[in-house]
Amino acid sequence: MSDEINVIVVDRGRKYLYLRYTDPIDGKIHEKSARTTSMRAAQRAAGEWLAELNSTGLASSGLVRWEQFREDFRENYLNHYSDSYSTNVDGSLNVIEDLMNPDTLTRITEKWLSRFHSLAKKRDVSAYTVRKYFQHLQTALKWAKEQGLIKSVPVFPKQAKQTQRGAKLMKGRPITGEEFDRMLEAVPKTIKTPEAVESLQHLLRGLWLSGLRLGEALSLTWDQWADGIRVNVDEDNDICLMIDGDNQKNRQALTYPVVDDFADFLLKTRKDDRRGFVFNATGSNAKVSRRVDTVSTWLVDIGKAAKIKVDEKDGSDKFASAHDIRRAFGTRWAKIVPASLLQQLMRHSSIETTMSFYVNITAKDTMSEVRRHVRKNQVTPEATNSESNQES
Repeated sequence: MSDEINVIVVDRGRKYLYLRYTDPIDGKIHEKSARTTSMRAAQRAAGEWLAELNSTGLASSGLVRWEQFREDFRENYLNHYSDSYSTNVDGSLNVIEDLMNPDTLTRITEKWLSRFHSLAKKRDVSAYTVRKYFQHLQTALKWAKEQGLIKSVPVFPKQAKQTQRGAKLMKGRPITGEEFDRMLEAVPKTIKTPEAVESLQHLLRGLWLSGLRLGEALSLTWDQWADGIRVNVDEDNDICLMIDGDNQKNRQALTYPVVDDFADFLLKTRKDDRRGFVFNATGSNAKVSRRVDTVSTWLVDIGKAAKIKVDEKDGSDKFASAHDIRRAFGTRWAKIVPASLLQQLMRHSSIETTMSFYVNITAKDTMSEVRRHVRKNQVTPEATNSESNQES
């Protein structure tokens, strides 16, 4: 089907000639009376109608092929953001493309989005994943509107962002200190080479003390000129992490503090050895891997060997992973520092993420602490109120 609108003159055997065109997007036929019996006059009216359609963008919007839009969006938008963010957005658009096969940009309408939503649910795609796909597609369409490629962004289907009653915020859970010790002990059960065992135990300890994401840990480096996340040690032996814009969604270079425990862990490395990557996760083949998926699998195998179950899905047990170690860090420090500081330690872009996943889950711990103080002082709120009333 051609993407270009072509207005033609047709004789329907009525009083006047008619003007007609076929919408290249939905295939619908549109026509109206030319209000004349003259073919020459009707052809002139057809040209005027085509010019009108062009002026409103209806005739040209269909010219934007989906493939061309993807290329332009990648080159002129995604290239200004981090590689990880670009990869995530590209991945979402690839899934949408595979499921729906849009031929032109303006094919994407509210009805089209609803069909995609229904198809995704039939294929057991989680609501969270569909929401991620929609967020990335909406970003792409907003950019397209800013570029004048489409007239408006269609309304996306509403999706509940809150979890169901009783549902857990986390897919896993924070592991305990005892469970972490078991993971360290289980490393030799999954990796036999002494060098590999030492490297993975070193990585596990670093994750436990730092709260770093696995990808962040694997890119952590002592070299100040290198890409990735750099360890910076000042003249007072205070340490911070310097993250280049290439590793941030907003392309801004940032500096993050680290807790003293992790700082002490890093300072145990001799000055002469402070070069290259901090962590060098090594497999049974004695080769270092920086692939997050590969090292993640190794750590899950360790969690399985340690018999640390953190969740269950579709009847299958989910064992401790690098992210469950990060969750443990966040939960520990949520009891010690205010949410604003915890947000910096966890490197969350939004305080809402910190509040939802780490601060609010400690409410039970807070109440336990309140009850402990009440028992210690042998006083109740009711008694305090009674004393105040007597004084007044």
